[in-house]
Amino acid sequence: MIKLFLFMLLNISLFAKDIQMLFATSTPPYVFKDGSGIVLSIVKEALAYKNHTVKPVFLEMGRGFEMFKNGYVDATSIIKQTSGIEAFYSDYFMQYHNYAFVLSSNKNIKIDSIKDLKPYHISAFQNARVFLGKEFENTVADMGKKYREIADQKLQVYMFLKNRTQVAVMDRHIFQYYTNMLVSENKIDKDIKVEKAELFEPTRYRTAFRDKSLRDDFNEGLAALKKNGRYDEIYEEYGKKYFKVEK
Repeated sequence: MIKLFLFMLLNISLFAKDIQMLFATSTPPYVFKDGSGIVLSIVKEALAYKNHTVKPVFLEMGRGFEMFKNGYVDATSIIKQTSGIEAFYSDYFMQYHNYAFVLSSNKNIKIDSIKDLKPYHISAFQNARVFLGKEFENTVADMGKKYREIADQKLQVYMFLKNRTQVAVMDRHIFQYYTNMLVSENKIDKDIKVEKAELFEPTRYRTAFRDKSLRDDFNEGLAALKKNGRYDEIYEEYGKKYFKVEK
């Protein structure tokens, strides 16, 4: 019996791996650099189901794609299958829901469709042109300095709330997190009002791996998290800590 136990333990350790995995920076409550966050928790626990350990690598999305594409890391956490990068893509595991935010005080700005963004100065998250579809890509393609993608999303929110850009395009939960932070730091007025235009469908994301077996292990672990209720618990935990976070 002891020999069998030791054999099983050895067998598990042979297949368990330390996985260097890319995560986008500046995306709380999804990712915090201390190793917490909704995305980090889901990914870590899904891979731990098969005894794998995640070693996070935090990078801006653009640089991260190049690192993964060139083989410097084992996996990436935020990617769409339409990225064009050859890899083993997982099942969907989370989504962002991006909106176009406008200050309520800017009553002259009216946005009902993506093409209505054209006249305004816009700040968006990094690689928004890649993630938000062809219509958005075509709309901002020739806007020049009126369109800017910002890797630091706290800075993006700050510039928008200070009326230095007219429209901010970003995920609703990231926007709320940084707005709350800026209010607590007394950097913006707590009574500031914003409107948001729902121009984009939720963007569903996968993980991607260089190794097919790791992708399969992730999918199996993710399915287990959803079946046993842990997936929902992760969202609830961060919702209680910060604000209601919707899947």
